[in-house]
Order: sequence, then structure tokens, then C-alpha cells
Amino acid sequence: MSVRPLVGHNERFLREHSHPVDPGFPDLSKAIADLWDTLATKRGVAMAAPQIGLPLRLFVWNLKRPRDPGGPPSRGVLINPEIRDRKGSVPVVEGCLSFPGLDLSIRRPEWISVSGQNEKGETVLYSGTGLFARMIEHEVDHLEGILLPDRQPVLSRILSAWRRRAWEKTLEGKG
Repeated sequence: MSVRPLVGHNERFLREHSHPVDPGFPDLSKAIADLWDTLATKRGVAMAAPQIGLPLRLFVWNLKRPRDPGGPPSRGVLINPEIRDRKGSVPVVEGCLSFPGLDLSIRRPEWISVSGQNEKGETVLYSGTGLFARMIEHEVDHLEGILLPDRQPVLSRILSAWRRRAWEKTLEGKG
């Protein structure tokens, strides 16, 4: 178990499609522990394996609130997730640990249904609304090589690119 560095937002690795996790993957427990340890040091609610350099279809989340009765767990692990259904679309301002300090206006589903396996290898099916729905789609995006700026409408991408350049210059100490 260890805290791992985050893969930088400009690294090509984050654009790659992650590989399915084989149930017999020998380092699965370590990968999950590393995700938990790394997430604990960040101000996020979830983290996908590609964000710490592992090209695996795996993520962890901790919504830091009690579980809603009959709702999805507020904390969990999802291996080989597959979004089954989405409903609605709501505007949100969202950030990403891979883009520290950058919050963008995008649209996410109001409700989502997802299946996969938990850390014990058991098949699970979760559905939920609000932050849970947004988090699931965000983390699955990471597994597909889709980054937060990709979710912006085409017209706002121009403004976003301009802001991102200014933001990157600030990070480099040139702004």
C-alpha cells in the first residue's frame, strides 16, 4: 500500500482505454489499496486506476456522507464497470484530480445504473442520482480515456482551451 503520484493531465496515458481486470489479477488488492491511500491524500471523492498509472478498469469512491436508504453505497470499489442506463441531463460545475484547480461547466446524467464487480469479485448493480450519478460517469470516462474538458459543448471548448492555456502558464509560473 502506498500513495502514488497522479498522472499529469497532459500525459497521453490518460487518453488510453483501460484494460479489463482479470478476476485472478495477482496485484488487485495492492492496486485497490494504492487507490484508497492516494485518494485519502486528495480532496476528491473518487479516483480511477489510470490516474495513478494503472491501465485497469477499476476505481474507488468515497462520497463522504451516510448511505441513502435503498441507495448505492457512499463508499466502494467498482471493477470492470459498465454503465447500463442513464436518464436526464443536468448542468454541473465539475472538477477533476487530474486537472487541479480547473472547474468546468458540463452536463451529467440525473440518474445512472452501473454494473461491475466489487473487491470480492461479486457482481454488483448500483443505481443512483445526484453526486453518485455524476461520479460514476466521471470515473468511467477516465477508464475510456475521456477527460473532463472533452465533455464540454463544442462552442465552449474554444473558451476552455484559452482558459486552460492561461491556467497552464500559471502552473508553470509564467502567468
